[in-house]
Amino acid sequence: MKTKIKAISLLTGTLLVAEMLFAAGSPVGDVVGKLTVGYQGWFACSNDLSPRNKWVHWSSGNIPKPGFDNQTFELWPDVREYATTYQTGYASLGNGNPAKLFSSYDDNVVDTHLKWMQTYGIDTAALQRFGCSLSDTNVKAQLNGIATKVKNAAQTFGRKFYVMYDISDWTNFQTEMKTDWTNTIVGTLALTNSSAYAKQNGKPVVCVWGVGVDGRPGNNTSWNDVVNFFKGKNCYVIIGTKRAWATNTISVYTRSWARIRPR
Repeated sequence: MKTKIKAISLLTGTLLVAEMLFAAGSPVGDVVGKLTVGYQGWFACSNDLSPRNKWVHWSSGNIPKPGFDNQTFELWPDVREYATTYQTGYASLGNGNPAKLFSSYDDNVVDTHLKWMQTYGIDTAALQRFGCSLSDTNVKAQLNGIATKVKNAAQTFGRKFYVMYDISDWTNFQTEMKTDWTNTIVGTLALTNSSAYAKQNGKPVVCVWGVGVDGRPGNNTSWNDVVNFFKGKNCYVIIGTKRAWATNTISVYTRSWARIRPR
């Protein structure tokens, strides 16, 4: 039986554009029959002591801080539970408080998110890893730092997590994903050694997002190659593809490929 999971954004509560497809198999594990949220961890702020140490994902261009006519987010987050926030270029909020935003790199922010998961019965976080940015030393350090913080928070609050590779704009994903998994995820960061790393049927879980999604790189050959690589590493593989994969009549190759049973 095929199972689909809709990943929910932890920040906004809205559905992500992907559905993750996998064969249910045995229900023994951390993803089948469990509630999973997608965790991006991509917000950064100037002076947050992160490797990037600048405003990221809140605003665009080289303007120092987000403000009127320079923002890349749609909903203002409630930051009252965060120990540290950062001043923006906006006027004060309607309640008179200064308009501040959070950094995903702060330990307190990650801890708060995983605590929310514990409080509201959310089982697992799919930690997104944006492969096209791994060639940038600072961005990779940022992603690695977020991964370690998620691991630590998941252990603290009794949650599970796993790596979800995003292949958007990642033209060399077929080779670089394998290297990153072996050298960084399993090697340097040792994420799969954590008691909080999600397993299904005794196998570490990994997701490849973007398969068959318009504008994303790859084809049947490259997608099958990375899936078979992870199978060879005894992983339980999840595929992130189009929402309408089951009914889409144009991308027939996507529909047929996505039905491959992961192990």
